[in-house]
This record gives sequence, structure tokens and C-alpha cells, in this order.
Amino acid sequence: MKQTRKHYSKSFKHQVLDDYFQSGMNQVQCAAKWHIKRPTLTKWLGACTSVQKPVPSPPNQKYMDAKDQALENLRLENERLRREAEYHKLKVAGYERLLEIVREEDGIDLLKKDGAKQ
Repeated sequence: MKQTRKHYSKSFKHQVLDDYFQSGMNQVQCAAKWHIKRPTLTKWLGACTSVQKPVPSPPNQKYMDAKDQALENLRLENERLRREAEYHKLKVAGYERLLEIVREEDGIDLLKKDGAKQ
């Protein structure tokens, strides 16, 4: 039996996305509430938050506020991850310096395997 593709209006998509952003539900819960498949909701979310793809025009200000909030959350997460990466780079540099000091002062190369051929 061949399945037919369902086509949803823009206003319906905006209602679903507005509900998703406002309610705090996960994708599975939201998709079940609106009787759509989760991959469909994921696709709509990708189209809504993608920088490369055009964003459909929202029917109301609540949708824009939710979208702006989602973008702000992504910006904050990006900044947090950048700070975390910088911290880890400094940590690695500290360990490398510690290994260098041990090698210079004690003559022990901790990076070589025990019993390695010399």
C-alpha cells in the first residue's frame, strides 16, 4: 500500500513550532500532541533554526520571540563551549610543560613506553 505524503500549511507548522518552543516539551511529546511524526517536527525545527536555509515568515510575534530565544540559547551554548575548549587547551599546555620539566630535571621521558628500544 502506497503512503501519500501529508502537506501541512505554514500556519499549522507555526502553531506546532510555537507550542514546541513555549511548552518546553521534547520533540516526541510535541509530535504526539499534534499527531505528526517526530522526524517531520525535526525537519521543521531544522528549517526554522538553519542559517543557510530561509526561515518561513512567522504568523505572530510569539513565534519570533521563541525563535529569538532559541537563537540566544544557541549563542550562549556556543560561547560556553568555546570557553571550555580554551580551558582544555590551557590544561593540555600545562601538562605538556610538566612533562618537559620532569624530562629536564629527572631525565625521565614519561611519554615513552617502558622498555622501548633506544
